[in-house]
Amino acid sequence: MTLRKRLVMIGLLPVLLSALIISYMIFKMIQIQSSAQDDVTILLEVEQLDGKLAGAKQALSSYALSASEANRSEIEASLEQTSSLITNLSNSIGEESQKAYLTSIEEKYAVLLSASTKALDENNQPEIKRQSIRISGILNDMFMLKKEANVWYNQNVENTAKQISFIVTISIVSVIILVVVSAILSYFLSLQVVRPINRIVEQAEEVANGNLAVQLSEPKRSKYEIDKLNLAFTHMVENLRSTVESIDHIGKRVQSFTVDVKTQMDSVSESSRQVAVSTDELSRGSQSISEDIQSTATLMASLVEQFDENVEEGKKSNEASQLALISVEEGRLSVEKQKEFAHQLSHSSQDIKVAVEKFADYTTEIETAAGAVREIAEQTNLLSLNAAIEAARAGEAGKGFAVVADEVRKLAEDSRKATESISSMVQSIKYGISTIVEASNTGSNLSMEQVQSMSQTEHAFHNISTQVSNISNQLKALEEGMIYSSQQSKEVIGAVENISAVTEETAAGTEEISASTEEQLRSFEFLAERVETLEEMTNEMKQALEKFTL
Repeated sequence: MTLRKRLVMIGLLPVLLSALIISYMIFKMIQIQSSAQDDVTILLEVEQLDGKLAGAKQALSSYALSASEANRSEIEASLEQTSSLITNLSNSIGEESQKAYLTSIEEKYAVLLSASTKALDENNQPEIKRQSIRISGILNDMFMLKKEANVWYNQNVENTAKQISFIVTISIVSVIILVVVSAILSYFLSLQVVRPINRIVEQAEEVANGNLAVQLSEPKRSKYEIDKLNLAFTHMVENLRSTVESIDHIGKRVQSFTVDVKTQMDSVSESSRQVAVSTDELSRGSQSISEDIQSTATLMASLVEQFDENVEEGKKSNEASQLALISVEEGRLSVEKQKEFAHQLSHSSQDIKVAVEKFADYTTEIETAAGAVREIAEQTNLLSLNAAIEAARAGEAGKGFAVVADEVRKLAEDSRKATESISSMVQSIKYGISTIVEASNTGSNLSMEQVQSMSQTEHAFHNISTQVSNISNQLKALEEGMIYSSQQSKEVIGAVENISAVTEETAAGTEEISASTEEQLRSFEFLAERVETLEEMTNEMKQALEKFTL
């Protein structure tokens, strides 16, 4: 039975019962009214018959005293009307006591009518007078008939009063029964309507408070609207529970991913800081080497001047050669130190190259993870679209669910944008890493060239040391030796200048590496901030999902 039919039944049942009671009351009242009209008619006819008999007596008495045609006509009319009234009463009266008196009156009146008619025809006034006196006997019977009729009428009035009282009592009892029955039927019928609705309302309030673990009643498949509503509500809660569980699972995966990425980023950032520190130390070492080389160049220039002076001042050549030997030894030590720095720089460049290649592998993993997050966001977006479609199908009952589905879609869209931003940053990091790799290769090549130059410089210093050592033993060939030494000094100056240029280039390369490392570190810090933002978004989504109890 549909809800509409039940409501119509609740409304029509009291009306039908009321109509039945009113119909019964109307029928009884019509019956009482008809009986009362019959009783009044009998009483009126009895009174009319009594009056006609009295009138006939008076007319016969008058005719006996004064016979005339007018009196005769009056007597005949009165007798005829009286006969008609007796006939009507005989048809109307049903009581035995009244019929007995009416039969006596009818018999006496028949004798009176026959004798009176005969006396009138014979104009026998004494007989007419005697017949008028006989009417008194009929009037006595008429008196008894009236008495019986009054008693009968009073009894009928009492019976009518009892019937009316009975009808009133029945009406009151019927109304009470009607109210009670209508209330009971309305209560049970409305209970069948209100109870499932209240149950659905309670379950809806639980769901609105986030309790998706609410126990749902087994839905029935029928044409009853409330059963349809219960079935639709059950499907809606099950779909919502499935959606929230899926979102919670995805949120946990995203949170785990962000933790892993954050850990890797912290490790990479620490490596970048170490690289930056090493690069800064290498830059300071290169600067120190450059200063030493500049100092060596200055010393070599001074040595050339001294060689020129020694050409003129041969006597001081030995002392100058000793000073030159000391300077050459210092230069050789400086070149050895520079060579050691060059080896360290070469090893640092190789370490930077290895660390950068390892970090490139990390960026590839980050890009793969970002792609996975993008796919998860797209799946979440599809799930939110499906949830919005199901909410639209549910109509009014699915509006709250449609709002939740829209928030899920927004979270998925934010996740997609975040992954796109991560992918963009990863591309920037890859570009920076390729730049660092090129700079590392350049630094490594420069370091190798610097090592070779250091070897040449060391060899040159060794020759200088040998020549200066032999100066004291070759005083005779002072001029030729000093000229040769001057030429060697010029070559040394050129070599020192080359070393200085290479060192400056190395310092510039290390500065570029340091700048690139700092830029890379800033990129890592920015990427770490974005990962923290993603983690905060995941926590916010988790807090939002904590409102639901699965």
